[in-house]
Amino acid sequence: MASSSTPRQHQSQLENAFDQIAPYLESNSKEPWAIFINHRGSDVKHTLATAIYHKLHRMGLHVFLDVEALLPGDVMPAEIQRAINSATLHIAVFSPNYAQSPWCLAEITFMLKTGAKIIPIFYYVEPSELRSIDLGEGIYANAFSEHGNKGKYSPEKLDEWKRASYNISFNSGYQVNKNEDEARILKNIVNCAIKVMKMVSLPVAEHPQGLDDLVEGFKSVASKEKVQITGILGMGGSGKTTLAKELFNWNFSSFDRCSFVFDVRDAASRYALAKKQKKLLRDLGVDHLPFDHVDEGKAVLGNRLGSHQVLIVLDDIDHVDQLNTLLPNKDNLGPQSMVIVTTRELGVLISWGLSCIYKMPGLNRSNAEKLFCWHAFLQPSPPAGFISLVEKFLKAGNGLPLSLKVFGGQLYGSNSKANWKSQLKKLSRILPTDIKQRLQVSYHALDEEEKEMFLDVACFLIRENKSRAIAV
Repeated sequence: MASSSTPRQHQSQLENAFDQIAPYLESNSKEPWAIFINHRGSDVKHTLATAIYHKLHRMGLHVFLDVEALLPGDVMPAEIQRAINSATLHIAVFSPNYAQSPWCLAEITFMLKTGAKIIPIFYYVEPSELRSIDLGEGIYANAFSEHGNKGKYSPEKLDEWKRASYNISFNSGYQVNKNEDEARILKNIVNCAIKVMKMVSLPVAEHPQGLDDLVEGFKSVASKEKVQITGILGMGGSGKTTLAKELFNWNFSSFDRCSFVFDVRDAASRYALAKKQKKLLRDLGVDHLPFDHVDEGKAVLGNRLGSHQVLIVLDDIDHVDQLNTLLPNKDNLGPQSMVIVTTRELGVLISWGLSCIYKMPGLNRSNAEKLFCWHAFLQPSPPAGFISLVEKFLKAGNGLPLSLKVFGGQLYGSNSKANWKSQLKKLSRILPTDIKQRLQVSYHALDEEEKEMFLDVACFLIRENKSRAIAV
């Protein structure tokens, strides 16, 4: 029967893991880690730490979160040391049981030695807990007392860990407690990390319900060609631009040059389209001669983009001429380039020769309820007494994100059921302005004959039974 490690052997193993051991893998055998997340697994592994990991990973950042990042065959101490050494940014989540873990304390000490920026997050713990360890006060002091009583670690090692904890408590960071909006703090942490990494990401929806499912849906139909060109098709308010921004944020770090061209539909004049061409060239860092006419811009774009691996999003296209103006030689883009086009018009994508088209689905029942309730109550589910009313608004919203956000926003702060019923009754007669404006855009995009047909059908359906109208 094998004997267990002695306290001195245990201490030696732990110290070697961070002070002496050489990585088992050569330094250039893997790409360097960008961000290291130091945390106590039993406290925050499946909550805040994992949420930070996934958010930053979506941005294309190489983030280390032990089990999330370790590969089969990796030796944990060696890979942790390599991750800490190579990371540009460290995030330390100080939670109630953090100081009970010698690994956490060894990691934070080693992180300080690297000189990289450390962002502390005090998760249901006050910074004063870290500053009063020597005074014997608080849960961190108690944890250190237990380490001392067990005799596994030398007094010198414990003092080193104490100094590291004390020093890091003065870093500017974030406080999470029961009175704080954890979702807002998560967003702030991610934004801070992005700024430190000198990355620029596009703001996505405040409450992006169902967005992960949409990303997976897009991937399932996305073009697998050498140059990936895929369309996102959906009505106004369905979340096309939100999905496109999420895809852009997810992918931009993998490309040499990137550009997101917003609201192409609004560039009605040739002069306005020329401005979009210039933005595209500027974003992609392509040198060009000055021009004021779209035909000149087409010539420049056609000649200058072929040698680059680019990510381009053309948002809210309503005519194939806009696509031909902005990407005149789409088949000659650099290998592995990616183009995403959002539009309400199927005919535009077909005319441009696109066969890879992702059609935006409506939100499912669960995500629709969460989105509506976040805007109406600042929580993901309805409070007692409002469940039946919420159900009626969900039915009216019919899974359209814009409708659910507008309906919820109009009711925010109101606890009067009479007001809710009044708004629901009003909704059956008058659409909210935001939704009406989106629908008007789609209507005005029709030609005169299509407008007449639309109005004929709309008027015919007034006070008519749906089944009879369909049958006719």
